[in-house]
Amino acid sequence: MKRRDFLDVLLAMAAANTARSQSAGPVAPQPAKKLKVDAYSRHLQWLRAPDEVAEAVIEMGYDGIDLTVRPYPGHVDPEKVETDLPPFVKTLRKQGLRVDAITCPITDADSPNAEKILQTASSLGITHYWWGTFRYQPDKPVLEQLDALKPRVAKLAALNAKYKMTAMYHTYSGAATVGAAIWDFLYVLRNFDPAQVGFQYDLGHMTNAGGNGTWALSLRAADRYIAGVSVKDSVMEQNLDVRGGGPMTPEVAAAMAAGFGRGRGGPGGPGPGGDFGPDGSPAGGGARGRRGPGGAGPGAGQAGGAAAGGRGGRGGGPGGGGGRGGAATATIPPWRVRQVPLGEGMDNLPLFASILKEINFSGPMEIQAEYPNGGANNAADKITLPRAQVLGAMKRDLLALKAAFGPSGLL
Repeated sequence: MKRRDFLDVLLAMAAANTARSQSAGPVAPQPAKKLKVDAYSRHLQWLRAPDEVAEAVIEMGYDGIDLTVRPYPGHVDPEKVETDLPPFVKTLRKQGLRVDAITCPITDADSPNAEKILQTASSLGITHYWWGTFRYQPDKPVLEQLDALKPRVAKLAALNAKYKMTAMYHTYSGAATVGAAIWDFLYVLRNFDPAQVGFQYDLGHMTNAGGNGTWALSLRAADRYIAGVSVKDSVMEQNLDVRGGGPMTPEVAAAMAAGFGRGRGGPGGPGPGGDFGPDGSPAGGGARGRRGPGGAGPGAGQAGGAAAGGRGGRGGGPGGGGGRGGAATATIPPWRVRQVPLGEGMDNLPLFASILKEINFSGPMEIQAEYPNGGANNAADKITLPRAQVLGAMKRDLLALKAAFGPSGLL
């Protein structure tokens, strides 16, 4: 074909395409992919039988459930996952609920029962699981610690590829937690397949860690590595007893003087029992932090210090627990985090929805209800409030999320 003939063919094809596009009119925008919202079974551990759990989830209006595969009071004991998980999941799905995700104590491929959990979950069509959490050692360079994590992540990614599972690294706020800044753990993940390892982006923790809107930048930065999201809300409130605008009371001044210079309790590992305090921060300070296998650091757990009148938390998990001596810091910080019902705190839910739409997020989404709610907030196996009140609070969270996400078309 001569060059002139070839150009004539290209021009004819271009003209035909233009005519087709003009006759078809403007291209209609594609509707946003609808997301499903899961309940978190950690808040339903006061219900033990799977049919009871299913009834509660349906009553609240959720689409599915993130099931806890954790030692008691988790719904499925990891040691018995092969026998107990299949019938539990079957019962939930029989009631029309989806079960795409589980929460389990896997820090890396060498965690106890890791392969057994993933093999069983995969055989049931479950695709995602909660993963974490690594902690920094304060006496070592940050980048060296992050580089040391890469082989561990590589080994877990290979295990996930074997079973077609996605590990969702749950993000926590706090200076000792890897991933609180997003950029640090993104540095570790960036050369791995996001189908195997990614983040479970906790909006509540990230709002606290990334104040003044910085969380939105971190969410966009993680982009294709956002494997799942969890939503909870909180406020920051003053932690100083200064009343009427006057001077600090002598009692509080004495407590402050006694507290400064004494070690502050180290964070407890986020393990199966729910090792985070009622304010959503890691257990520690005046209360003893419970040991949890999910709280592994890159090496040993962070050291905890003796708080005023209490014992320091232990950063549990493979890698070792923390000590009782720690760096001298204030035991009474001037601000603290308090968990509140969804929509009543600092979360910018409409902006969150718009960014999820922007990055084409399509993974699991759940609501975590960590505000005071009769013990359900703390993974208790018994509640101190009426059933209707506990479930009603979590249903209200779902309604608040739907209202805030309405303009985005995601729910």
